[in-house]
Amino acid sequence: MKSLKFFKPALATTLAIVLGWLLTARPAQAGYTVTLQQAGPDVVATGSGAIDVTGLYRNTYGLLSPRIGAGLVDDGWGGYFGGIIDTGPTGSSVDGYVGVISGPASFGSGGRTSASSGSGDMVGIEADCYQDGSGCDRWILLPSSYVSGTFLSNSATYSGKTFATLGVTPGTYVWTWGTGANQNFTLQIPPAPPTPGPPVVSTSPATLIGTFSARLNGSVNPHGLTTSVHFQYGTTTSYGLTTAPQSKSGNSYQNISTNISSLSASTVYHFRIVATNSAGTRMSGDRTFTTLSPTGPPVVTTNPATLIASFSATLNGSPDPHGLATSVHFQYGPTTGYGLTTAPQSQSGNTYRNDSASISSLTASTTYHFRVVASNSAGTVHGTDRTFTTLSATGAPVVSTSPATNLTTSSATLNGSLDPHGLTTTVSFQWGMTTSYGHTTAMQSQAGNTYRNITANISGLTTHTTYHFRIVATNSGGTRYGSDRTLTTP
Repeated sequence: MKSLKFFKPALATTLAIVLGWLLTARPAQAGYTVTLQQAGPDVVATGSGAIDVTGLYRNTYGLLSPRIGAGLVDDGWGGYFGGIIDTGPTGSSVDGYVGVISGPASFGSGGRTSASSGSGDMVGIEADCYQDGSGCDRWILLPSSYVSGTFLSNSATYSGKTFATLGVTPGTYVWTWGTGANQNFTLQIPPAPPTPGPPVVSTSPATLIGTFSARLNGSVNPHGLTTSVHFQYGTTTSYGLTTAPQSKSGNSYQNISTNISSLSASTVYHFRIVATNSAGTRMSGDRTFTTLSPTGPPVVTTNPATLIASFSATLNGSPDPHGLATSVHFQYGPTTGYGLTTAPQSQSGNTYRNDSASISSLTASTTYHFRVVASNSAGTVHGTDRTFTTLSATGAPVVSTSPATNLTTSSATLNGSLDPHGLTTTVSFQWGMTTSYGHTTAMQSQAGNTYRNITANISGLTTHTTYHFRIVATNSGGTRYGSDRTLTTP
């Protein structure tokens, strides 16, 4: 027979059963989420969110330290402890909340393991079950005197552990006790990273080939180990020249590029990518490129338009003057006949450079064609045609999250760009230690149809800590979220 860790009066039990029958629908996903991640030699649990204790009954529990137990373990009283995950600081005073809590009995086969350290608010879930995992009594553990709905965040580190040694099974596990947005507790265990090994490399074609310079390109998969990667290049397959090493890590393919200079004109060069980690060194196949002559017609590339708004946009291109004084401009219009031209820009030299031109007085919801055009004494060259479509006159805001700046041990400046899209718009940043964020900067009001930079200063940060952030903007056309970015305090 399983043990009962909390005394539940008959009336409370009856009410809990009735509530469990009424609250059978799956709740809106929000609540509290804890995620396990393999971080180098350690497993780290990071949690955040809010919990609504409506329908649960509070019992004094005592002191609790962070721990995990994925499987069913004999409790010595004739029952079995179910899966537990408690995250937060050591020696935390907590209360237990019981009721009709549904969810898995376990999330693996491992026994109990105490964390090496923890911080933040202590939050956990535990269970006591029959041997087959049925008939579980479950309870949520929260800081003493917790106010329902208050935001919580925490972490715990299991030093020298892996998913395998902890006995956890990757997956998403959800416990619920109602249909409210915060009446659920979620445990996320992503798939374990693959077994580390030698890097995997591939060489891609060289680009931005000038008279005396070029860009070498390739890709590398570090294969789970810190990897040093560089290019070898030269006029033969003996190479002889090497670019500066770059350090990469992770388990996915990453693009590698390096600009090289001091080359000879009209010369064939060989190159390849080389990567080394503790499991070995790998070299890609050989590729070649030929540098341009000392002088000649310009070389141009039309790049995608940016900052596309209702009545304006920015046109972009990359010209190489090819050793001669060169005039560069853009042609644009509603057809490939163009009809409109930006002001000419004067360029010289033998390297590629980015040219941009802002255009305005456009028509909303209209497709425009454009291309870059460059002329020098050796000839005129037209870039390929590209198109963009202006935004409608009004609509949901357009946002982009930019890198954080002014980082200190306790503060930072968050940055983003916003086009209010013709409507009065409020904009702010969400930030926190996880992608649940939990903090919001003061609202700013913006209006108009052009892009502008948005900034907000945040403080009270912890040194050597990674934070997530994104820009959020709302108007009568809707709410838009920028992509997530991170910053790490020094």
